Amino acid sequence: MSSPRNTSKTDPLLLLADAMGPGGPSASIERMEAQGQREIVNSTVLPSRLNYGTEDELTALGFKLGDKVAGDPLFRHAELPTGWKREGSDHAMWSYLVDELGRRRVSVFYKAAFYDRDAFLNVNTVYGYIGECISEKRTPVLDEVWATRKAVHAAAVGQIAQCAKYLGMYDDRDDEYGRERAAELRSEIAAAQALIDSLTAQDGAA
Repeated sequence: MSSPRNTSKTDPLLLLADAMGPGGPSASIERMEAQGQREIVNSTVLPSRLNYGTEDELTALGFKLGDKVAGDPLFRHAELPTGWKREGSDHAMWSYLVDELGRRRVSVFYKAAFYDRDAFLNVNTVYGYIGECISEKRTPVLDEVWATRKAVHAAAVGQIAQCAKYLGMYDDRDDEYGRERAAELRSEIAAAQALIDSLTAQDGAA
């Protein structure tokens, strides 16, 4: 069993020495947080705290949740469902648990900075998954259990409503950021509508 190093217990002299290295204190913290992500991705533990979702949901997905790590209750021992894997990201504090179909089903937050160490899990919803696919221009992967056609259709409708809610606000702004954000929202609305149209066409052909 492997667990991330408890950075809050790092020798102050080692912290000082690293902070005096290349980039100074800020770069030292960035290195610590990047190392923290590598450690959690290669570990056999998960954060003990759930920010969104429940232990029952994790168990239903096939997780085997164990005891908290001795001396570091921020984490608990856990086994992933069959076929799932851990995946890093380009953000030092976030990684993901990806299911057998390559979908990010759980987000893992770990801030390894010694002075403010924290960790938690977010269990992804179909709505969140579809929003992620739309914003990252990825084709969603459907199944018959979680991301069903009905659930994906409802999520796409919800994404359109959410984008439309903010579009008016950015349309009223007369600055570059407002124009860019409005264009992004219109693009996301179009992508969500295209997904709905595709599902409707497939239903009609069935």
